Amino acid sequence: MAASSALPTAQIVIEILEQLIKHTDPEHGLTAAEISKRINVSDKTVRGHLKALQSMTPFDRHVGHLDRRDLVNAESANPRPGWYIEPVFDIAQMRLLVDGAALSSSDGEYLRELIAKIYTFAGKSGQLRGLEQLTTPKNYNTEFLNNIEILNDAIAYGRVIRFRYCTYDVNGNLVPRRNGDGDIKTYLADPYHLMYKNSKYYLLCHMHRYDSLSYLHVERIRDLSIEGPDHSLKRTLDSFSPTPGQPFDIVRHMNERPYPMDGKATPIHMKIHGALEPLYDWFADADVVQTGEREYDVHVVANEHATLWWALQYADSHIIEILSPASLRKMLHDTGEYLASTYAQQ
Repeated sequence: MAASSALPTAQIVIEILEQLIKHTDPEHGLTAAEISKRINVSDKTVRGHLKALQSMTPFDRHVGHLDRRDLVNAESANPRPGWYIEPVFDIAQMRLLVDGAALSSSDGEYLRELIAKIYTFAGKSGQLRGLEQLTTPKNYNTEFLNNIEILNDAIAYGRVIRFRYCTYDVNGNLVPRRNGDGDIKTYLADPYHLMYKNSKYYLLCHMHRYDSLSYLHVERIRDLSIEGPDHSLKRTLDSFSPTPGQPFDIVRHMNERPYPMDGKATPIHMKIHGALEPLYDWFADADVVQTGEREYDVHVVANEHATLWWALQYADSHIIEILSPASLRKMLHDTGEYLASTYAQQ
C-alpha cells in the first residue's frame, strides 16, 4: 500500500515526534524512510516536517540529523545514523536520578517503574541497563514515593503533618514506635526540607513534642497525612536560626554536621597528619593551613557531638588531633576511657 498524506498535519507531526522520542537518542537515529513506513505517510512529507522541527526545537529539545562521521566516537555497540531528538536528560543526569531513586528503601517493582520512566525521558527506553540488579530491601516502604509527594506539598504550603515513625525489633524489622502503655505513637511535625546525607534521605522538621529540630529517615515514616490548612506550622524554620532575625541557612546548617543532629555549631581547631580526604569528605568549608610535610592546621565550624562521631571513625589511623574546644577533647577522653575499660585485656 502506498504511503498516504491524508492525515492532518498536526497528527503527522505528533507521530513523527513520538517515533523520535521512542526510538532515537544522540547515537541512534531513524531515517525519513523508516519514519515514513512506520506512520504511513510519504518520505517527502516526513522530510519536510523534520526540517521544520529542526529549526523549531520542540519542547526545547533539539531535533537533528546524525551522519556516519558524527558517530565515529560513539560509545554504543550499534550506532545508527538518521534523525534524532535530544533527550530530556543526558546520561550523567539520568544516572544521578536513577541512583538517587535506588537509595530509597522502596519496593523493587515500584522502583523499576520509576526508573523505567527516567530512562524513557533519556531516550531508548527499551535499554533498561542495570534494572535486573534492583532488589527489594528487607524493610522496604510501600508508602515511600507517595510520602515524598505528600511531604513536598506540605513543605511547599506550610502544612503540619501527622505520622507514625518506625524503629527496629530484635529481628531487624521496622515496627512503629510505642509508648510505655504499648500504644503506637503518633507524631505531629512542621516539615521544612528534604535532603540526602550519608546515603540517607532525611526530613528536616520540628516535631511538636520537642523544642529542637529533628532529622527523620523518610523510609521510616508510615501512615503520613497532612493536618490543618496552609501556613499552619507551629514554628517556622527561620525561628531556629542561630542569628535571631536572620533566615535559617539549611545548606550551612547541614554542612556543619557530618552526621545530622541538633545542637549549635562551634569553632573547632585540630591538627591533621597525613591525607586530607577524611577532612574534606565531611567538611567542605574547612580552613586549612599546611604547617609541614603532610601536616595541617585546620579550623572548622561544626556540631561537637557530630564531630566526636567523625573523629572516632578515624581514631585507629592516628591522623586527627582535636586541639579545641576543651569540651570536645573531654568527650573524646571520656569515650577513650570507656573503650579502654570495656576492651581491656583480662
